[in-house]
Amino acid sequence: MECKRAYIIFIADNKQNKINKFNIENILNELSMLCDTANYKVIERYSFIQQKIDSRTYIGKGKLESIKEKAIIDKVKYIIFDNELSGSQVNSIEENSDIKALTRTEIILEIFAMRAKTLTAKMQVELAFLEFEYPRLKGKRTNLSQVKGIIGLRGGAGEKQLEYDRRRARERIHKLKTQLNKVERVSKVGRKSRENAFRIAIVGYTNAGKSSLFNLLCKENIYVEDKLFATLDTHTRKLYLSNDAPVQVIISDTVGFIDRLPHTLIASFKSTLSEVVEADLLIHLIDSSDKNIEEKIIKVENTIKEIGASKIKFLSVFNKIDCIDEIQKNKIQILYNNPIFISAKNNINIENLRKIILNTILELNKI
Repeated sequence: MECKRAYIIFIADNKQNKINKFNIENILNELSMLCDTANYKVIERYSFIQQKIDSRTYIGKGKLESIKEKAIIDKVKYIIFDNELSGSQVNSIEENSDIKALTRTEIILEIFAMRAKTLTAKMQVELAFLEFEYPRLKGKRTNLSQVKGIIGLRGGAGEKQLEYDRRRARERIHKLKTQLNKVERVSKVGRKSRENAFRIAIVGYTNAGKSSLFNLLCKENIYVEDKLFATLDTHTRKLYLSNDAPVQVIISDTVGFIDRLPHTLIASFKSTLSEVVEADLLIHLIDSSDKNIEEKIIKVENTIKEIGASKIKFLSVFNKIDCIDEIQKNKIQILYNNPIFISAKNNINIENLRKIILNTILELNKI
């Protein structure tokens, strides 16, 4: 598949005091990684700190004109903003540049759509897209019937396209929520049948190696790929630790978190995230080789808090220990209490992790 050529842009205003060159670089690096996953080739990266955000084009007409001229030379058809844009801002950008404008949220939604394999995951992604797009319909001229896989009908005689799109979107959102509520009820029955078991959920930033660890612990072979959001559907299996385990142990591999995960995705993946909220123990898997390790740990902890799982006991497990030196290892030991070091890829310290999990279960069950 041919990559779509794109520019990526981050715009900050002077009110964002914590924004500095290091933060901007991290923001653009993550956006670039998201674009790569969604099959966009990033040709150029832009960042601007502005006195005031332009209400019409967000970026400002002068900067947009310069980008338009360069895009002709570079054969770029997409401009992707880390910032959120209103429907009218998207229209203004596209009208003044002849370049399709997208946002970080839309790229994440595209990736989720690519990764969705089951009917449930596909419904969850479609619901997230519709709830994201609905408030932007008023300002945008592109109607939903032009969006692949969403709504493919036309309005009745005399019905304006906007009115039709909004009505159809509301109907589809209601239908998807009804269907997903049925899925959630079935999932609840499944979880209730396992309520006497001790439940563990592996959580972490996307691409931390959760599925690899899940495979090792359960001797499974679920899909693993070095890409963002390779796993969307929750996988749950029995976990054998030892004959000393006081109860049956169930472990779940969950969807990866990311900075500013769209709220519509969190809402629509409610049934999937229930495995986290209802767990007895969380394994927070962390990529120990990541340059932004501290920031990503905070992002995951914030997401756990947002979904209502902050009071659950957790183990901090630092993966990819074979990719770091002693200096980084010592730094982690200083910053975090009782870090557990493993390599899921090379099966390092996995048996030790099993013992720690078992001891934690015994402690929590007061045995």
